[in-house]
Amino acid sequence: MPYVDLVSSDDYASIWYTTNAPCCTVSGFDPEKPTLVMLHPLFLDSSWLHPQLDDPRLNSNFNIITFDQRSTGKSLYRPTGKHDLWVTAAELAHCFHHLRLPPAHIFAPELYSFTALRFAALFPELTLSLTLCNVSPQTELKSLFEAFEELAHLWCYAEDLESFETACKELINCYAQDAHPDLVDELVAFWEVHYPPFRRTSVITNVNLVLNRTPMTPDELASIRCPVLIIQAERSPTHPMEYAQQLRQSLINVPNGAQLFNVKATHGYLSLLSSSIVNQVLNKFLTRQPPSRSDLDPSPIPLADRMRMALAQLAEWREDASIADHDPLSPLSFSCVTDEVRKSQDELYAIYQDGLQAAFSPLAPDGRPLRKYSERKDEHWLESNADGFSYTNVKQFQDRISEQNRDKRRPGRRPAGGGGGGGHAASAGLGQDSLLFQPSEPVTQELQQVARIRRATVLPNSTTDKHVIKGSMAKVIASGAGTSLQRRLLR
Repeated sequence: MPYVDLVSSDDYASIWYTTNAPCCTVSGFDPEKPTLVMLHPLFLDSSWLHPQLDDPRLNSNFNIITFDQRSTGKSLYRPTGKHDLWVTAAELAHCFHHLRLPPAHIFAPELYSFTALRFAALFPELTLSLTLCNVSPQTELKSLFEAFEELAHLWCYAEDLESFETACKELINCYAQDAHPDLVDELVAFWEVHYPPFRRTSVITNVNLVLNRTPMTPDELASIRCPVLIIQAERSPTHPMEYAQQLRQSLINVPNGAQLFNVKATHGYLSLLSSSIVNQVLNKFLTRQPPSRSDLDPSPIPLADRMRMALAQLAEWREDASIADHDPLSPLSFSCVTDEVRKSQDELYAIYQDGLQAAFSPLAPDGRPLRKYSERKDEHWLESNADGFSYTNVKQFQDRISEQNRDKRRPGRRPAGGGGGGGHAASAGLGQDSLLFQPSEPVTQELQQVARIRRATVLPNSTTDKHVIKGSMAKVIASGAGTSLQRRLLR
């Protein structure tokens, strides 16, 4: 099986990987082609990189390998409160060593862009180039931070299918608001199978990674010296363009400066929903790089020695000499979380682990989703549409956007008047601000600490009424235990 086992005195993880080689292993790599390492989108796994793996522009020119992060997909891991983005970068370096991977190009979307940046800073000899797709702010935006907190509780403690689908809808609003209904069905089905309420410990592990992340320092960003390409959506409310521009300016030692390519899109899952343009830009960027081979030679430096060098560099950046004395064979030695954060994440994991066996399952007995997301009843007044409003039925929404009512003024939109030009309709969607996530500043470490205390102290109580039969009804059922329900009701 294509797993990389990372075993140390204080940690265990088994990282799943797959390749575009005939047997899905690195032994089938073509030594004449360069290697491309791809990280998957947030809250998904490596199976959602199929738009890149199936693209002949990439599949025919590169040896591609994808990894599931420790808390996603088919990877296995031991729970730990030390998990952060530095640990994910160290795990990727361990995978490079054990698989004897050559220096490679790195492709990383959304949050995992900072995993790739940390990897390039600590292991520059293994990084040929970086392609960052829709980078997030270094710390989460305040509006999204608060939304993720509420979403985690709603998702993990849903007690019926409608509640769980509502949570999925909120996550879709964050990352795939304008996705095709068929793709939305696939996303919700994936989350129902891999992240249902009875597996909420994996959910809270990923949420902690998002909410508790810390920014990289200017010195750490300045140590990156490989070519960098940033592909960013122009109008994404969850991944604003201004933070991609700030990151580009911070990479001061990148040869010829970091390149920034704008995509006319608003969604968060850019590598999935705009895969054609992303693949085209990625292929053109990589073909301009110097040629490289994929010889699977052992590393000239033993793993322990190379990791000890990386720990010493990290200790210098973090101004903490104790980091250099950590176990070099453990990825957790690279963790930069404070004791308060580690304790909070351990406590939160224990809270969410309680009652797992009694948690709701959105799956049928055969392990498949009970229904498609598009098959739900979509006439509920709590269901929000793309414009931020709720409607009692579909017909009313269709009438609202019909031809005769299209020019009427509505909140947040200008009427389509004359002189707008042919591109007005195409640009209206990009120019309109999101009603779901208003522009906000990234959260501070003080707000992160307050939120951690709130999540660990406010226990998730059930909001569903428990129907208990008391009194005479209990006697009726007890006395008629041998009688059918229909006959008892007809008495």
